[in-house]
Amino acid sequence: MPYIINEDKALKTLISGITVSDSGNATRPVGVWFGQPDNEIRQQSYPYITIDLVGIAESLDRAHRGYIDLPYTPEGGNANADYATWYPIPVNLDYQITTYARQPRHDRQIINALFAPTRLPLRFGLLVIPEDGTVRRIDMMGFVKRDTTEQDKRLFKNIYNVQVGSEFLPAQLVQLYEVLTPPNITLQEQFTDFTPISQ
Repeated sequence: MPYIINEDKALKTLISGITVSDSGNATRPVGVWFGQPDNEIRQQSYPYITIDLVGIAESLDRAHRGYIDLPYTPEGGNANADYATWYPIPVNLDYQITTYARQPRHDRQIINALFAPTRLPLRFGLLVIPEDGTVRRIDMMGFVKRDTTEQDKRLFKNIYNVQVGSEFLPAQLVQLYEVLTPPNITLQEQFTDFTPISQ
């Protein structure tokens, strides 16, 4: 399982596809990139959104210990097989999503689109990871406006802090196989006489 890469891809997919409109353009797509892209990759065209992974921490409140049958098929695994491993280590992936717009109308349309129940709602957010068939929890941790003026041009900037619940497999997976032949187990009775100790 490409840890973190699947979450990155799913988050980018989740917030992609937003369009804004104004008097000069009926539909203007909002680009989505990971933070600090090369200039050749991203032509700066407003409005746009960036995604930055800003933190990774073990989620101790979700931690368990022990050996389990994995309740889902790991990426690249056989869907008809069962797998066992040590309990996955739960982690929180902290992301900062930043939006940039030059027009207040575009800014408000992006805010509306991102707070939609199917994207980054204030409660009960979900992130589908198609590679392993899981649905992860995504929590809105905070929202801040950081509007500025640069070179006599207004820049409407919003920062969303979100947290994605994930897990890291600490050990190699072991594929479980069905027992086709019953094991040959014999039981022998053993008796031991106990004599009381005199006092």
